[in-house]
Amino acid sequence: MRKYFFRSQVTPYVILFIERDGSTFMISLMTSHPQIQSVYERFAVMKQKGATAIEQINWARNFFTPPLITKYGAVGFKTKLVDILDKNAFTQLLHEKKVRIIQMQRRNQVKAVISRMNAKRLFDATGKWNLYNEKERLPAFEVDPQIFHKYLQERIQADEELTNFTKGLNLPILKMVYEDLLLNREKVLSDVFNFLEVDPYPVEGKTLKNTSDDLREVVLNFEQLRSKYAGTPFESMFDEVLA
Repeated sequence: MRKYFFRSQVTPYVILFIERDGSTFMISLMTSHPQIQSVYERFAVMKQKGATAIEQINWARNFFTPPLITKYGAVGFKTKLVDILDKNAFTQLLHEKKVRIIQMQRRNQVKAVISRMNAKRLFDATGKWNLYNEKERLPAFEVDPQIFHKYLQERIQADEELTNFTKGLNLPILKMVYEDLLLNREKVLSDVFNFLEVDPYPVEGKTLKNTSDDLREVVLNFEQLRSKYAGTPFESMFDEVLA
């Protein structure tokens, strides 16, 4: 495994995601790779602290300008579209720095919504959005059908917005599906390492899966909620349990 890279050999990347798509787990995996520098949601933190769009872009431009010689073969961070204060300037920067895009989404929108709700419960109980300790796992809960429906509509819209944004970038894109990461982690990671042009490495993640893949183990009023979507494409999403 090579230990040093010239600046011209470094691959800049951005992980674009919505939420509950496995992005934190993916970043934790990538952080354990000695040739990859991964930063969490810096744009979100800057936005919360009142930073301007220019400050976001300036930070990203500096970040994507590594030293002449560095130990990292790939440098990047993850962000949601909603945390990018100036999407036009961000797009220009991506082209300027020839950034590669990892687009993270999940096929099962129903589970994405339940995971969103469960993550909020975890945050309220522990102050953390992701599960790191099995002892902090929460019991099943009752889902408010109206809130669920609202979140589901928001998810559908967010999926469409992310797809349209990445299509318009005209940059190298690797689409990563959360379900594929669960079913065949090694294949997904191999694709990522090839895309970023770094060496294969046995990485390890830090987060635990917070929501069971079987929603019957998570949602107390599962049948009631599922019945509201009978005959729709979402019905099968309630029943899906990955092997």
